This record gives sequence, C-alpha cells and structure tokens, in this order.
Amino acid sequence: MAAIVTGIAPSQDVNALETMLAGMSGLDRSKFVVITSANRTNDYDDSFINFVHAGGDDEIITGDPGTAVPGINGGESRLGYLGHPHVIQHVDTLPIPDDEADNYNDAIDDGRSVVAYPIAGGDPATITAAFKSAGLAHVKAF
Repeated sequence: MAAIVTGIAPSQDVNALETMLAGMSGLDRSKFVVITSANRTNDYDDSFINFVHAGGDDEIITGDPGTAVPGINGGESRLGYLGHPHVIQHVDTLPIPDDEADNYNDAIDDGRSVVAYPIAGGDPATITAAFKSAGLAHVKAF
C-alpha cells in the first residue's frame, strides 16, 4: 500500500508553490512537504507549506515518531547521505526506491522542488490526480 504521493514542481518560488498547492481542493494544506535547494528565508518560514531546505539541517518526519526521543533513538529522519560520499540524496528519508529517488534529487539540484503528501488514509488516486491537475510532473505514489 502506498504511503506517500510525490511530484516535481517547476519552481522554488514560495508564491508560485503556494498558488499551485492551495488550488488542490480536498487536501490538507498542512500536510504538504516541499523539498527545495533554496536558502531558507522568512518567506519560506511564513508559508503554509512545510519546506525542507536540502543540504541544511531540516528534518522530514515521515510518520508518527511515537515515544521516540528526537535525535536519540531514530524517531525522526534527517536529510543526508546514502552511503555515497559525494552525492547528497535529498529525498532519502521518503519511501522512494533508489532508482526513482535520482529523478527527484536531480530536480532539486536543477532548481525545482519536490512536493510530498502523506496518504495516511486518503485515496492515492485522488491525491495523484490533484497533483497532476496542479501541474506537478513525475507524479507517483510510493
């Protein structure tokens, strides 16, 4: 069963991303996670979108951490390396197969953004259709 829907947005611009994602009716705006290589600014921090700035200290929490203690027993995931000393894997904490992750990592490196939305009881087909209607590319459910 799929856990997350992902897609590639053509921009890192906060206003463009907010417009794109706000138009997705029926989806909880607070659940969007957008991975970008843009530097963190107040515009990103003030957005309704949860931005993760690739290469920084930002964290992606992909599930309920339960009783885990952050930073001690693995209740949260950090962006980082996948064992390769020279290639940052921006989406390594998302449940994306390695062969697909390269497409998303390349998009981030090229100045685009990766949008992720956890399914958690939602209909993957409905979420996927909303992503495609909003103009996201390479939309997949994992």
